[in-house]
Amino acid sequence: MQENQTSLFQIIINHFGLSLGETQAISNLFSRYNVDENEIEPDYEYASILEIEFIKDEKIPFFEFIPMDKWSTLIEIIKNVKKRRGKKGLKFKSIITEIYDLENTQYDKPRTLKKKTVFLLNHKDNIDFNKGLERIEITIENIIETAESQKSQSSKQEMDKEFTKNTNQNRGAANDELNSTSFIFDESKRRWIKPIDKIPKRAY
Repeated sequence: MQENQTSLFQIIINHFGLSLGETQAISNLFSRYNVDENEIEPDYEYASILEIEFIKDEKIPFFEFIPMDKWSTLIEIIKNVKKRRGKKGLKFKSIITEIYDLENTQYDKPRTLKKKTVFLLNHKDNIDFNKGLERIEITIENIIETAESQKSQSSKQEMDKEFTKNTNQNRGAANDELNSTSFIFDESKRRWIKPIDKIPKRAY
């Protein structure tokens, strides 16, 4: 990550039940970023809670924003935290928030839209928890590939000026809208899925 990009992004770390050494290890890992650290209310079903939100420009790929070596180190830190908690468990949430601006000729300021991707890992079994951590990386890469494919298909379609104008107007009206997608880890399938995918289909 370039030095002049640091001020554009931030990382929010919310936690409960972590030791000073554990929080410092995470904060030090992201020392070049703008980090906001907060202690949150407990969930007594778990010994500890850790939530990390990565806020970035949508034009920057995630693993350029967070280099792979830092990501791998973070995963190992979280595994060690979970191991120390044992059966009491660690509730972990990773959030990727993408921010982008769309120009709108009807307004003086660009309209800011947000896309949020959430990974919730609350397995108390160490094997399931660790497998879920490791597979976040694969899921992020799959999401990026899917998005790039959709952009490529969209760019091949011809749109007249009137359609473009209407699209921009509709986007402008959606100021500060939040497009959120959540994933949970399915330990039986060993992959991250959207919660709706886990609902069994009704037999007719």
